[in-house]
Amino acid sequence: MNVLIRLGRAWLPAPPRNSSWREVMRPAIRQTIRVLVSVVVAWIVGSLMHLQETIWALVTALIVTQSSISQTMATARDQISGTVIGALAGGCAVVLEITTGLRWVPFWIMLTPLVFLTAIQPTLRFACITLMIVYLFPSQGSPFLPLVTRLLAIVMGVAVSIVVSFLILHSSARKQAFHTAGRLLRRMDQLLKSALDQNTGWTAIEQQNDDCVALLIELEDAVTEARRERLKELEKRDPVLAALPRLMRRLLNDTMLVARAIATGRVAGNTGLMPLYKGLSHALRALAHSCEEQLLAKNSRHPRQAQDEEILHLLPRLEEQTRPEMRFVMALFREDLERAVGVVMREDVSGMKGL
Repeated sequence: MNVLIRLGRAWLPAPPRNSSWREVMRPAIRQTIRVLVSVVVAWIVGSLMHLQETIWALVTALIVTQSSISQTMATARDQISGTVIGALAGGCAVVLEITTGLRWVPFWIMLTPLVFLTAIQPTLRFACITLMIVYLFPSQGSPFLPLVTRLLAIVMGVAVSIVVSFLILHSSARKQAFHTAGRLLRRMDQLLKSALDQNTGWTAIEQQNDDCVALLIELEDAVTEARRERLKELEKRDPVLAALPRLMRRLLNDTMLVARAIATGRVAGNTGLMPLYKGLSHALRALAHSCEEQLLAKNSRHPRQAQDEEILHLLPRLEEQTRPEMRFVMALFREDLERAVGVVMREDVSGMKGL
């Protein structure tokens, strides 16, 4: 029993820190449905087209259908480029087999350069697989017939995967981006709170920063996904969303600088840090709340609220900071925070210049 538990922990790792199983299971269930739909549709289309070897369409749909449009398109590109190169190599192998009467020598002659090419460019890994599919698997009739039918099945599987990725249970990249931005801002708040805690070492703070960086990468992926969803340029149809990763990256860098300054002041016995943290915490939580409000409607326009002014008003004044390093980092934080408030809460396009 202990062996099974250990194997389960090794092969089924727990969700990332500060993440719930619900956050892990919901996208997993969505992706399961998308893959199954992709495979079923590939089988139906292959049957309607009377393909002799529909199985390769099913295999391709299973491989290419990813959890996001960006990943699906990247895998589809790799699949198509590898398939074309592998098919050309397979055709050359068939010609060599007909000419020489040998079976395995042409295969190794064609496989060797493909393996070398894959070592240089891993995205072409499907070329070797395609060569094996079109050349090694047994078939009847013309030796070129399996090359054509299997190549057609692979291309059809790629097309089905792309269509399913756009149409079936595709999560809104915009909602995901603002949801992730809100989580990131609240993690920054926790990071500053940890810097104020006497019992929290700097190593633990750096681990929290790593969690924030992971969320930042997730945010960038969501914005990249949003760019793929529509043909219109993202900066024109949703400039706030386009600027979100750069704003969050700057605020995260500023937060780490402030955390270092707070930790240094804490060790030096500075007792005026709690009012500083309260102002910063209020700013980050207000921005997080504003990001979460963006989930309610795609193009919502919120009236300018009092909290817009309160964020900057409640920040400690620079002249109150006795330590020079704190005055420096607070100046950076205030500048980027003013920009973030203007972009996220007031949708001021002019604040995006210089990002």
